[in-house]
Amino acid sequence: MVAVFAVGLVGCRNEAQNRLRRSIQDLSSTRMHITVHALSGEVVFQGIVDGMVSRADARGGGGEPASGSYVYWYDERGRYHQTDLPYLLTSYERVPDPGDAP
Repeated sequence: MVAVFAVGLVGCRNEAQNRLRRSIQDLSSTRMHITVHALSGEVVFQGIVDGMVSRADARGGGGEPASGSYVYWYDERGRYHQTDLPYLLTSYERVPDPGDAP
């Protein structure tokens, strides 16, 4: 079964692979945790993701090129979040080590 899954992933495009992984997460009830960092490296947000984190491109008006990309998600309380800052998505709650450099 693992071999079939691996062959299926190799034959899929990136977005199809992402959808497949998200479906597996939904089935396995894996709780995902997100940590958003300021450009300086300090943590500005930590929380639990309800479902998945999605990436989108902000489009300019009249067919102009994308003006930037961002990620968005809902938290466990159903609140919407969106950012263009660096982030880390894990399957475990990340507790910063006091010795970690910012």
